[in-house]
Amino acid sequence: MDPFSYLSVLISIILALGMTRVLAGVGEMLQARSRRRLYWVHAVWITNLFLYLVVAWWIFYRWRNQQPWTFLLFIFVLISPTILYLASIVLFPPESAPDQFVDYKAHYYANHRAFFILFSCFTPVDFADSLLKGVPHFLELGPQYFVSGSIFFVGLVTAAITRNERYHQFYAIFFLLQTVTISFAIFYTLS
Repeated sequence: MDPFSYLSVLISIILALGMTRVLAGVGEMLQARSRRRLYWVHAVWITNLFLYLVVAWWIFYRWRNQQPWTFLLFIFVLISPTILYLASIVLFPPESAPDQFVDYKAHYYANHRAFFILFSCFTPVDFADSLLKGVPHFLELGPQYFVSGSIFFVGLVTAAITRNERYHQFYAIFFLLQTVTISFAIFYTLS
């Protein structure tokens, strides 16, 4: 087994735990739907986070040619999946009894700061990640990568600061559209 294959197991586990938490949260919402007050902005962020978990798994493959792997580099590479996993924990209330009432709008606004601060940390870590793969790799991603990442960061920090419902409604949709667009523009192949 080569070093990348060995190390990617733990990365995959952390990302899979995040996906599992998102899917379990959705399953709980469906299973106890009569006692759940859904909030569409929260539902869009569920989609956004799940998509980000998938994209993070997809782009991790770009580390496959890294030689040599050091412990510090491995610890650094663990940061992004850990951020996404923690965000998946914050996005949902703790698992509750099916007969307990849950208001997802109240939960969303009660936890938006922690969720968006965590999520905003992904961008600077991702920029550093891309630079660690080499300046040519970073430049190959094009200006849309840097501009998009900067827009993500500013939008997420703003979402952490404000409780303005109109902003959260707008930004949930904007983030989804931006993520889909950038994913297909930059990360559409495993190269």
